[in-house]
Amino acid sequence: MPEADPLQARRTAVSLATSRFGPQHRETLKARNLLGFALHRAGELEEAERELRGTKNDCARALGPADPETLFGQSLLAYVLLDSGDLREAVNQQRMLVEASAAALGERDPVTLGRRVNHGVLLHHLGQRETAEQEQRATLAVCGEALGERHPITTGCRSSLETIRGNS
Repeated sequence: MPEADPLQARRTAVSLATSRFGPQHRETLKARNLLGFALHRAGELEEAERELRGTKNDCARALGPADPETLFGQSLLAYVLLDSGDLREAVNQQRMLVEASAAALGERDPVTLGRRVNHGVLLHHLGQRETAEQEQRATLAVCGEALGERHPITTGCRSSLETIRGNS
């Protein structure tokens, strides 16, 4: 039976993981990222940002800056910042995420390419249309080569580029 309060369920998961594994264990850090996500979904943006910033820092220390759990938390943080209206910081977090993904997974990895597309979208929202268009054009070229023209990341990048060009 599903828990009536998803935030309480996530808090309980963090508490249980911390008790069982310790505060720096991968399972605890994963539970904290998921708590941050649940807080975001519940509209608790300030608390979500605090949780995700703390978790990102703890993940980087315990697991390393390029670990998938660290990168996942950083991705969640970028979206919280975007929804909070802090576009500049969201773009900064997304840029760092792209760099870390490229270093950990490679420039042509679908995850890295998807994050590059998101970075271009954030640049566009920040009003940096020329930079956003350049980013999307470069990303589209790599997407087409690495993933193919019909891959969802490629088509999403193409659509984003068309939107940016239409508003230039």
